Amino acid sequence: MIRVEPEPFDGFYRIFYVLMIVGVIAFWVLALATYYQLPEVIPTHFGLSGRPTSYGPSWTVFILPPAFSISPLIIMLIVRYRFKLVNEHPFLINLPAFYTYLPYIRPERRSFWVNRYFGLLLAFGTGLTYYLLALEYGICKALIIGKTPSWLLPVALGLPVMMIIVLMYYLFRLSKEMKKEALVSTSPSI
Repeated sequence: MIRVEPEPFDGFYRIFYVLMIVGVIAFWVLALATYYQLPEVIPTHFGLSGRPTSYGPSWTVFILPPAFSISPLIIMLIVRYRFKLVNEHPFLINLPAFYTYLPYIRPERRSFWVNRYFGLLLAFGTGLTYYLLALEYGICKALIIGKTPSWLLPVALGLPVMMIIVLMYYLFRLSKEMKKEALVSTSPSI
């Protein structure tokens, strides 16, 4: 097993972490602000036409924040304990290119690459947090006006696909960069 020495993130990645925390707090603030604008009975489900199909009590708006907070909080925990995962539980992380090239990287550079990969996860998590915040905003707006906003369905369906494509592109690029460094590290010195 390869040991990677822990190294903190630089300021650029810390910004993503803070933005995720702010986003999770915003889930709760938005739900609370919406709750005080709602009547006792609100729509709890909308059809594809954007019209309500079922109704329930206004307190159900508080189901949204914990439901939307799960993914960002899991990502923040994974990133927080990234070195423990890499060093002690590598089977929990399925990044074949990462583990293929990591042994060939000089030991002092391994934490750099761990931070790059998990920094990408952090950036993705930040995007995911604000995507979920946009969904919550659309749902809260729908609860107040009684129908879903016209932008909600395209955003709900299209944005995740775009985010995954961007993530895959950057993972591919990162793997190529890591492979290049691994090849340079293993080539004989002249």
